[in-house]
Amino acid sequence: MFTCKQVSNALNREDYENLSPLRRFFLKFHVKICVFCGKYNKQVMESQDMCRCYKEQDDNLQALRPPMPDNKKAALKNLLSEAQK
Repeated sequence: MFTCKQVSNALNREDYENLSPLRRFFLKFHVKICVFCGKYNKQVMESQDMCRCYKEQDDNLQALRPPMPDNKKAALKNLLSEAQK
């Protein structure tokens, strides 16, 4: 069984989906039953799920996006650099 500190450190170091199946099981089990860190670490896991889902969707949609011409890119960069001044 993991301690609260070990669970939090494991979730902060990497995505829980990249952990071994046994370690992921005990991590999820701890989060479900722990009264002290359960809510926080559940939110961390949900945030990781949302980020993973967004990244997958963004990768899928990248091919469908129309390319931006180089002159438009340069104009946009100039506008952004002027806005920062």
